[in-house]
Amino acid sequence: MQNGKIKLMLLAIALIGLTSCTTMNKTKMFPDSMVNDLTPTFDSEKFDSKVDGLVVLMDASSSMAETWHDYVKFDIAKAFVRRMNDTMPPISALSGLRTFGHAPQLAREQTRLFYGMAPYNREGMNKGLAQVAPPGGPTPLTAAITEAEADLKNISGNKAVIIVSDGKDLTDQPLMAAKNMQANMEGHLCIYTVLVGDDEKGKILMEKIAEVSPCGYMTLAQNIDSAVPMVGYVSDVFLTEVDKKAVAPVSEEKPVTPQNGIGLGYHKPEPVMMDLGNIHFNFDSADLTKQGKTLLDQHIEVLMNTPDVKVIIAGHASAMGTYGHNQDLSEKRAATIENYFIDVGNISPEKLSTIGYGETRPAVHEVNPEQINSPAAKANMRVVFEIIVK
Repeated sequence: MQNGKIKLMLLAIALIGLTSCTTMNKTKMFPDSMVNDLTPTFDSEKFDSKVDGLVVLMDASSSMAETWHDYVKFDIAKAFVRRMNDTMPPISALSGLRTFGHAPQLAREQTRLFYGMAPYNREGMNKGLAQVAPPGGPTPLTAAITEAEADLKNISGNKAVIIVSDGKDLTDQPLMAAKNMQANMEGHLCIYTVLVGDDEKGKILMEKIAEVSPCGYMTLAQNIDSAVPMVGYVSDVFLTEVDKKAVAPVSEEKPVTPQNGIGLGYHKPEPVMMDLGNIHFNFDSADLTKQGKTLLDQHIEVLMNTPDVKVIIAGHASAMGTYGHNQDLSEKRAATIENYFIDVGNISPEKLSTIGYGETRPAVHEVNPEQINSPAAKANMRVVFEIIVK
């Protein structure tokens, strides 16, 4: 009798194992596909960024561990974000990647920024995306939308939120959060939703969320599964064609300066740029040099005499050091100059704003980043002004 029970138990275990193997074999690895990098097109100056801030909200909840057409939905979502990122050119925008509903061993927060908010950087976005695994937990999309609003709150200009989700197990609360965010952004926000799978209720909700903004829309992840449709999607969401006719002509007799009233704004064709050179800071320092203070004093005089301009102070760093350290250093350098203008020059803070680009926009390519005193490295320890005429 005992032997009979043992045989039955072994048979049951074997059947369970066979069932598990059958289930595993049904799950296929989501295929990688080619992408078309839009950087060369962007560099041709035919297109410009039409967003100043963007946040990708990616669903990493337990429902995303389910399969759809034998593919894990979480893998589909990650592939979509990665392909979109690899297609995007180096646009001028602050960006972030935020998840909602991830495995508790990954993070205990309902929603978390795995990248950003930082000047858009393809490598940084992909590194953040690689950290998001495995899926798990509930689907706190409402909390993610609320936090995304905070991420974008202090960014002037146009913003975009891209929500990648299966839309399952959700109430109308995310829709209300999206409406609040749209109202608070005063018409400067586009919400795009990307549905993973075919859950009918999820599709209806994702459509409603996208319809909150007049410029947003919902799309199906399976409709953007190759390079050509992804190029169309990225171009539509993030880029705008440059209208060369809209650029005010500049005569040779009248150079572009803040005084002559030609300033086309941030992310517009041919902004007025003033490169402050490379003598403001020493290596790995955000403290102004004596020469730097002398030059800034001259700029203070210009700003005092031009009440109708605003200045974006853009900090940069050389390539030596980690990406995160250089990003932080560039932001500190921009803040140092802003504080100098306010404290020493008595310039109104309303005329000033800052951004840090880290090592992502070098003036000169550094062949050997270890050479911290090379001409290329010194050229990249710089601050640039963008002048905006009101």
